[in-house]
Amino acid sequence: MSKASNRKLIRWIGITLAVMFILPLVAAKCVPPDFGMAVCILLFYIVNPFYCLVIGILAGNNMRGRWELPIISAVIIQLGTWLFFDMYDPVFLRYTAAYLCIGVLAMLITNYIKRK
Repeated sequence: MSKASNRKLIRWIGITLAVMFILPLVAAKCVPPDFGMAVCILLFYIVNPFYCLVIGILAGNNMRGRWELPIISAVIIQLGTWLFFDMYDPVFLRYTAAYLCIGVLAMLITNYIKRK
């Protein structure tokens, strides 16, 4: 991998860390209890799937150099939810599996379209 490709990969991992740690922290600690469930629904059903879709599309554009981005983002999402919500809750494993599927499918579809 080239030096520029490594920098882009590290930058996207940093963005993933920021998005997937800061947003669950805000949802769990900083939002008033009245709005907490709404923020969690927004986070789990809109923000995280959309971010995994974007990561998958990005990885599909350069699959050899960025194939690990959907996996890394899913692991970071899992760590963030376990850290700021309920540790070892099996529901979060299902969300993570769904996000991983979204990212990998987006990567494969983007790579297929790019080749055609």
